[in-house]
Amino acid sequence: MKNNHFRNLITLTICFILTFNVNSFSILAQTQTPNVELYSAKIAQKGFNSDYTSKGYIYVKDLGNDKDITVHYTIDGDTWVDQKASYLKNLSAEDEIWSFNIDIPKNQSNNCTFAIKYEVDGNTYWDNNNTKNYYLEYSYSNNNAPYALSKSTVMLDTAKHKYYYGLQGYMFLKDLAYAKDVKVHYTKDNWKTYKSIDATYIKDLDNIELWTFFISCYDYIEGEYAISYTVNGKTYWDNNFGNNYSLTKNYE
Repeated sequence: MKNNHFRNLITLTICFILTFNVNSFSILAQTQTPNVELYSAKIAQKGFNSDYTSKGYIYVKDLGNDKDITVHYTIDGDTWVDQKASYLKNLSAEDEIWSFNIDIPKNQSNNCTFAIKYEVDGNTYWDNNNTKNYYLEYSYSNNNAPYALSKSTVMLDTAKHKYYYGLQGYMFLKDLAYAKDVKVHYTKDNWKTYKSIDATYIKDLDNIELWTFFISCYDYIEGEYAISYTVNGKTYWDNNFGNNYSLTKNYE
């Protein structure tokens, strides 16, 4: 398998109806557009018994050089705050990925409600999850998920080395049908050869499933991997926005 096969396979699912729900300091969307959309997001603790962090990725259509991407969020359902997103990379000449990170003190909240604002050339576009806003909650309940997926269908959650035994990873994906095939493809020789392993289902969280995988490797062995998810005759990929994931790096 050639290296560029994994680096170029990124499946994008576009949501065409983007309006904004008026709430507290929220602003009504000026237009309905696919120009901005949440890619994926999650909420997690920074460490044992520590504060939370809500972080994610945003798809942006490049409509001009002078632009601002803002996450409009609340952690108490009343006070809304703006957090600037940061440019990450280009997927193509017209498609960009931006990222955001929101710190949430554990003594104030374990959840985050948010929408995304895109300002460019005097125009403002919103993604507010079809008027419902996006909601992340860190809890052990199956009613509310700590993950959100919109443009992305499958995404790596975390991956950590287990001493010298191998790499233990977790991913979250949209539950699009019962029958599905989730695999991790990895190489240690720049895709001259590769192996594919099956991921294992863990549980369902509000129509988002959590899966796990294990790659037997030492933490110093160079290599990379990507994730595939086949369902309803289609295959979706997470290849770290064309870069693949490193076998030697931990991902939080």
